[in-house]
Amino acid sequence: MSRANTHTYNFFFFPIRDETLNAFALPGGFIAVHTGTIIAARNESELAGVMGHEIGHVTQRHIARMIEGQKSNLAITLGSVLLAILAARAGGNSGGHAAAAIAMGSQAAMIQSQLNYSQDAEREADRVGLQTLYAAGFDPKGMEGFFSRLQSSNRFYESAAPAYLSTHPLTVERMADMDNRTRNLPTRMHQDSDEFRLMQVRARVLQATSHDALMKLQKVLQDERKDATGKNACALEYGLSVVASRLKDFPTALRHAEASTACGMTSASLTRNLLRARFEATTSKSTREKILADARSAVDRFPLSPMMAENYVDLLYELDRHEELIRFLRNGTALPDTDPDYHAILARSYEKLGKKSLQYQHTGEMYALLGADEAAVYQYSLAQKANDGDFYTMSVIDARLRELREAVAQAKKDR
Repeated sequence: MSRANTHTYNFFFFPIRDETLNAFALPGGFIAVHTGTIIAARNESELAGVMGHEIGHVTQRHIARMIEGQKSNLAITLGSVLLAILAARAGGNSGGHAAAAIAMGSQAAMIQSQLNYSQDAEREADRVGLQTLYAAGFDPKGMEGFFSRLQSSNRFYESAAPAYLSTHPLTVERMADMDNRTRNLPTRMHQDSDEFRLMQVRARVLQATSHDALMKLQKVLQDERKDATGKNACALEYGLSVVASRLKDFPTALRHAEASTACGMTSASLTRNLLRARFEATTSKSTREKILADARSAVDRFPLSPMMAENYVDLLYELDRHEELIRFLRNGTALPDTDPDYHAILARSYEKLGKKSLQYQHTGEMYALLGADEAAVYQYSLAQKANDGDFYTMSVIDARLRELREAVAQAKKDR
């Protein structure tokens, strides 16, 4: 799960493990994209176009307006999905947050049939999305290109058309409007990032949910690798490493991880995958300590990368170095204390240290940052009852609990 800030919104982007073409927005800036959409995009600008459209739905408050205008259980359904996502983030290791979100596909699917935007909302999301797309440096034709292919597929598949079209109906007028807007923008060529290639092959691996499916995909990637060169070869080696890791074949995962960094591509994802593969392939304590040191050096090379920071704390966690982990997070910058993951990771280590008040406090703060104040109140109440922190910690917990209870009471009064 990644985060992006605007002047008024915090956005949380997460994948849904589903091979169909779809993406949707939820209240609070949560934007989901199916892995099938990531794989189907012919270039990065097409995927960014889909994301830009969903951002438009959020910034123009289309979902809020829809809930306000309907006397149905849509708000309850949306809320249950959000709380399920938040609960998934609270458990497991920090590197598993995205995987936990991917597992939400079946629950998130419940809302898709209810998100029927009006044509006016769709045109408005197109307009805002196109502006966002262009301002971010992508090719403005990316949005038009992806939607044109969806429209073409609709003619062939009719009732079995991509799921995206059921909640985001395309019309001739919409396509013509997009065409007119892109014609009025200067031509811009965008070169796909290396991370985009890696993300696409990783999405293919994530869609393989059984041992047989992984074995089949491994054979497909091996066949593709035979004729691949340059960066395409790097991406396929990376995919083969991820497949082998999921099959618990760690020596093979390491071999492909090493090959992925030796064929012309440099990226944080490749570095992180190589470190992880080396760690999993050995049980030697001294070797793992050396890998931990390399992971710390990688943090220094990518100081603003949450992925590298989380990888380092994951290794600290597995080596039971919780005090060191906590110091790193409190002194670091890649994961600020305004980031929900920051508090989820701290809660995990405080649990291992048996510090219950701090564990519940940080779990509560994670929920509060994600807009789930009632869940935050529950966690802070547990922190207060545990009462095993020092005077300062318990004073902070008491004050924050009062503040959250007041916020919840005010929200109920407003409703």
